[in-house]
Amino acid sequence: MLVQVDVASFAVDPDKNSPLIVLKETGGSRSITIPIGPLEASAIAMQSLEVEPKKPLTIDLVKLSIELLGGTLSRIVVYDLVEQTFITRLQVTLTGSAKFIDCRPCDGISLALRCRCPIFVVDSVFTKTQLSTTLSESEVLRNHISSIDTMQFGNFVLE
Repeated sequence: MLVQVDVASFAVDPDKNSPLIVLKETGGSRSITIPIGPLEASAIAMQSLEVEPKKPLTIDLVKLSIELLGGTLSRIVVYDLVEQTFITRLQVTLTGSAKFIDCRPCDGISLALRCRCPIFVVDSVFTKTQLSTTLSESEVLRNHISSIDTMQFGNFVLE
């Protein structure tokens, strides 16, 4: 099932100091956080703030190419999460038929904002995101435990 989402906010990953974009379920409470690059964050922010660049960005050229070929961007869909990578597709309608093009989520989101088309997330991606978060917390614990110097255990004696 497809769930429509909106760009809710931007954030910064404190561990990696890299930009994140938060997509929130339209009319709901679920959300997903997608890491993006700084240039892509800039392109999305410019569009969100309606700032016109002096020269077209690459994503603007993609939009123009779709339009000049007679197509329209119908929607983008974040349809899977594989090994902490979001898999996204554009749905371009061209001469009455739908064409699907794989893309990075940041590019799809940026293009969707420029074309004013809806953004969707497959319902199972929300679940996978929650599981991924749980697993990463387990990884943090595992890494912490593996960093403990077990030679220090001998310094403590119970009486």
